[in-house]
Amino acid sequence: MTPLAAPARAATAVSGAAVVAVLVVELAVPGGWGDAAWVVLVAGLLLGLPHGAVDHLVPATRLRWPLSRVAVFAAGYAALAAGAWLAFRAWPGPALLVFVVVSAWHFGTGETAFADLRAGRPVRRRATAALVVGAVVLLVPLARGTAETAAVVAAVVPGSDGTLPPGVRTAVLAAVLPAAALLAVELVRRRHRLEAVELAGLVVLVLVVPPLAAFGVYFGCWHSVRHVARVVAEDPGSTADLAAGRIGRPLRRFAVRAALPTAAVLGVLWLLWSAAGGWRALVATDLPLLAALTLPHVLVVGWLDAAPPPPAREGLRPPACRGRRRG
Repeated sequence: MTPLAAPARAATAVSGAAVVAVLVVELAVPGGWGDAAWVVLVAGLLLGLPHGAVDHLVPATRLRWPLSRVAVFAAGYAALAAGAWLAFRAWPGPALLVFVVVSAWHFGTGETAFADLRAGRPVRRRATAALVVGAVVLLVPLARGTAETAAVVAAVVPGSDGTLPPGVRTAVLAAVLPAAALLAVELVRRRHRLEAVELAGLVVLVLVVPPLAAFGVYFGCWHSVRHVARVVAEDPGSTADLAAGRIGRPLRRFAVRAALPTAAVLGVLWLLWSAAGGWRALVATDLPLLAALTLPHVLVVGWLDAAPPPPAREGLRPPACRGRRRG
């Protein structure tokens, strides 16, 4: 069993169950999520914070860095995030546009990489599939153009009403939804049926559930848990447990290592939000911070996708195949 097998199964189950649950509430409960969509968005943003909390340890594990180099890398990671946050504060409009584009690409490549690894394939560059999936989970909710989505944009970009021109909304939906249908057909043709089913589920999610709730569920319970699965599989201290199909202790190890960085981000978030109140104020505070952390996170994940896997460790290599005896 590969180290990713058990975490990937767990992450797939969690993400699928979350989408089903939010759809059931929307379709079966009178009024659906309604005003509670803000709660789902905030919960998803907060749940997703820990997934990048051990980014500074991922290259260290692959390259076997000493502690001094890990500290330098962590400092550079923090400095890059701080610079991105300052840019967001100085130029919120352009920064938000860049953030949306980068995030859509990051979400899409994250899905294709996870699918490749889950299926036992090496990570391949599937640009078209990544663009389509990223557009489905991020651009479609924005293009649906509800008042709640506009309120988020207006809160992040002072002086803006947060609405997109009707032509832009129509163009996004007219381009993304047919592209998603074509991609699903292609995935089925290539016998990547689980990917096709998941893509269909995400399309239903972003079209049926209120945009804020849909993105909160995707970010907190789909994208983040799948990235955590990959990070857990990278931890050499968890290799034996994962090879035996045990994920409890590896998840506890991740939680312990992610606790301090996550607490630091939450502390900064609390200080930034302390002068305001309400869900909109929290989102307006959280998004620039999340955007700042996204830039170095995307670089680390991109490196992880491109870097060769670590060499097998002594004592953990699979047994060699024995040839059939002759005579």
